[in-house]
This record gives sequence, structure tokens and C-alpha cells, in this order.
Amino acid sequence: MPRPACMACYLPFGVLRRPHGTRGEILLAPFNVACGQRWQPVVPLAVRLVRGADVRESVLVASRSAHAGFLVRFHDQEARARVAALVGCEVHLPRSALAPLAEGEFYVEDMVGCEAFGLDGERLGHVAGTFWNGAQDVMTIVREDGSERLLPVVAHFISRFAPAERRVIVDLHD
Repeated sequence: MPRPACMACYLPFGVLRRPHGTRGEILLAPFNVACGQRWQPVVPLAVRLVRGADVRESVLVASRSAHAGFLVRFHDQEARARVAALVGCEVHLPRSALAPLAEGEFYVEDMVGCEAFGLDGERLGHVAGTFWNGAQDVMTIVREDGSERLLPVVAHFISRFAPAERRVIVDLHD
């Protein structure tokens, strides 16, 4: 099941946490700390601010490292009260703005639409989506009968991911 091109070109990077100071800066906490440490944005950068089904285009105009991520500013968001309204929004970045992946790394979002199989080769269903639960990414596998199974996207459960084949092999530990 291929993904629409418009969804694949932007990837979730982090969430806006709290305003900082009085000049419109806000803390951007990356979902993946290791990836966040390698990120060096070239500004201005077109981004998407996402809260549920609400998706807004914006432009990141400044970024600097902070203890828990980055202090960022957006175009036309210079007041503390305006950025306070952004708290909780996810920031989705263009794929091209992210650091190159190391060998064996992948973007969790790329698993969506893949067929999921157990270690024994049995088809389990397809990956319908992913979400961050505060500790790790979790994928939702939808079976033929419509039931769902949630599985952490961690090395202990993901045996192999083959993006070109649109397949993920998982160890269910049943």
C-alpha cells in the first residue's frame, strides 16, 4: 500500500513545549534525541505545524540549541502570547532538512503502509500508522479482520525493515 507523496515529504520531528523569553522563541523538543543532535537547520525553512487534523504551514526563521532541544522562532510569531498558542503542536520538517541517516537507521514514518510479517513468515497485516507514546514510537498493525495490534518500534521487536520491499518483519515474543 503506497503512501501519498504529500505525506512522505514531511516527517514528524518534534513537539513545541513552552515559550521562552519575550521575543517569540519556543522550545522544540525532538522526538528522537540522536537525530535532533545532528540536525542543523538552514533557515528560513518551510515547516508544518500539526495538532490533530489541523495542519498549518509556517516558516522557521531562527533556531539555536538548548538543553532539551532547540529554541526556535517562526515567521509572524514574535510575541510570547502568539507562540504560547503553539504549545503541543508537532513540527513536521521536509525530509531534505533532516540529517542523513546512519547505516541501519530509518524513519519510523516510512513503515506506514508496509506489510507486517512475523518471524515465521506469517502475514500479520499492514502498518496503518505510528504514534509517539512518550517513551518510544509505536506502530499500529491492522489485521485482515480489522482488529489492531500495537507494537513498539524498538530493536527488540523489529527484526528487519525492508523499505524497498515495503515489508517489516517483527518478533512478537508470543
